[in-house]
Amino acid sequence: MSRREALRPARALALALALALTAAGTPSRAQDFSSAAAPGPAPSPVAFLEHGLPPASCTPAAEATLTSWHQVPGLTTRAAGLGAGWRTLRAAAGLSQSGDPEIGWSALGFAVGAACPSWGAAVRGVLRRDRAPGTVGSALGPGVGAEAGAAAWVEAARGVTAWAAAPQLWTRGVAPPLPRPLAIGARVEGGGLGAWLEREAAGASAPGRLAAGLGLVAGPLSIRVGARDHPLGGVLGFAARASGFTVSAEVESHPVLAETLRIGIAVGAAR
Repeated sequence: MSRREALRPARALALALALALTAAGTPSRAQDFSSAAAPGPAPSPVAFLEHGLPPASCTPAAEATLTSWHQVPGLTTRAAGLGAGWRTLRAAAGLSQSGDPEIGWSALGFAVGAACPSWGAAVRGVLRRDRAPGTVGSALGPGVGAEAGAAAWVEAARGVTAWAAAPQLWTRGVAPPLPRPLAIGARVEGGGLGAWLEREAAGASAPGRLAAGLGLVAGPLSIRVGARDHPLGGVLGFAARASGFTVSAEVESHPVLAETLRIGIAVGAAR
């Protein structure tokens, strides 16, 4: 037996444990298209796919992200997305893979909607397929599941943006890795400073969650810090832009597990 084969049961157990703990306490419950974008509408095609909030800009963008969930071996999500717009139309599509080839799943995502500098609304959907052999059957086929939802945002006043996102209004087939109820938030920006607040509704197996944070923008650099409850933790995010490229990173703490790390690189998307 090879070393890789010997590690498969341990990795499968670690993956199952981490998913169970994550389901019990992850602030935004992001999964297939997790990114280091700030909460709310952002010029990030991957964030558009994950939350359904369309960007105000119609500038074409491409983005690749990597998320290491609680530093568990074999529990990593890699995603890539493309986004574009024409007049008020906004659209994005992407692919992601989570976990090792033997135990993870693949996902195809899409989002389409309309937006302008003062408002935006869209629908989003994800089709998943387990890659492990002997996956359970479902109405859509062995190991196949789907979800769809919608989101909208509005500039309530100068520098004040409010949003609502319900990414799982409909599901079918194999259940999604994590439940994602309605989230409502607001962000205030001005003079290079910003603050945000987001409240997530309670789910069938988890309490509601409240998250808040502060941000600072200085030219091509930005940094933000945040905190959340259920479970209590914090987040530190950073982004830098040069020559049309944006590099972003985010570290999210957990009271029991190790940190979750998100990194990304985008072209054409200004943060």
